[in-house]
Amino acid sequence: MSYQGLRYHLSLPRVARQKFLPRTAKMGAVSSLHWESVAEPAVARNSQWIKVNPVLSGICGSDVSLLLGSSSPYLAPLTHFPAVLGHEVVARVAVDDGDWVKDTLVTVNPSLSCLALGSPEPCPACANHQPNWCHYRGRHDLGLLMGFHQDYPGGFGEVMWVPKSQILAIPPLMPPSRAVLTEPLTIVLHGLSHVDWTRVRSVLVIGAGTVGLLTLLALAEGPYALEVFSVARYPQQVQWAQRLGAKVVRSLEDEAITAIAGSPAPRMWNAPVWRPSGFDLVIDAAGSRSSVQDALGITAPGGQMLLIGGTGEVHLDLTPLWSRDVSVFGTFGYGSQERDLFSEALALLDKTEHPVEDFVTHIYPVREYREAFQALWNKRSGAIKVCLNDFGE
Repeated sequence: MSYQGLRYHLSLPRVARQKFLPRTAKMGAVSSLHWESVAEPAVARNSQWIKVNPVLSGICGSDVSLLLGSSSPYLAPLTHFPAVLGHEVVARVAVDDGDWVKDTLVTVNPSLSCLALGSPEPCPACANHQPNWCHYRGRHDLGLLMGFHQDYPGGFGEVMWVPKSQILAIPPLMPPSRAVLTEPLTIVLHGLSHVDWTRVRSVLVIGAGTVGLLTLLALAEGPYALEVFSVARYPQQVQWAQRLGAKVVRSLEDEAITAIAGSPAPRMWNAPVWRPSGFDLVIDAAGSRSSVQDALGITAPGGQMLLIGGTGEVHLDLTPLWSRDVSVFGTFGYGSQERDLFSEALALLDKTEHPVEDFVTHIYPVREYREAFQALWNKRSGAIKVCLNDFGE
């Protein structure tokens, strides 16, 4: 049995070329994608997994980094290609199986772990309810996420298979374009769970793409009494950040930034800017070399810095980190099983009065993936979240 899917094919010469000639990265990026026939994986015969038909699948920053060759090789041992990409997925249950009713609209938790495979002897991390830290992910038969492994296809295809325990029914009136934000919002909620909120009054969010805007949404809807600032560059980002209650600045030289952070001292030899004060919490939702360096330099002494999203290979001056006693939190995945953040994210999306489905600015049939990525990379397109869809929704 086979099905059609959009698969990423790894080419080490292409990745090397993109790393050494980054300006040419976009020219050959989509050439690594092929809409083609794919054999059903072995997991299709696992009774604890269920077949679903993807309805809407978001293009994530990690998908883009993979195509551009800018991903860190650190997690390469946890990926296995060629693979059908797509891990931000809304789907319909494909079969009646006694546990789920056919055509139920669901969102997908794409995490892979020994628990997902139904291991009778889970690893120490999974036994401690921490599947995101699964010790067995480095095995060839496991991996990091669905969509990054040839045996666990993602949502850029006609079908995919998911553990029954890792799908959640979507509220009846919720549109797929809102529900598709569940996975990235879950990542945001897990990230925010690291923060000591008793020490936070002022927050700066760097980056106003999907993750940055969902961070602003979570802050606006949460039990926080905060002064929130957002670094946003493009008109659609500015409008949304303001709508979500943030004070928008265009750069870290903006008067609103310099006022709260204190007047900077003169710089020497292109070193990071030294400021006498700063924000209690800085959240980097951009993940670039410049954003991480800026975040370190504008966090208040004794403050907290949170990385949300896939910050990759960056070369930093860490002097602001140790000289200002800054606490830095890295975050990945969906948290402990003891707190169901996927359900919390879905509930937040259900209750919010903000029309967050409008974050999804572009939807393309999956066969038009070239046009989808061009819209994502074209800063004049107004793109925030770009999704692929091929199945009649």
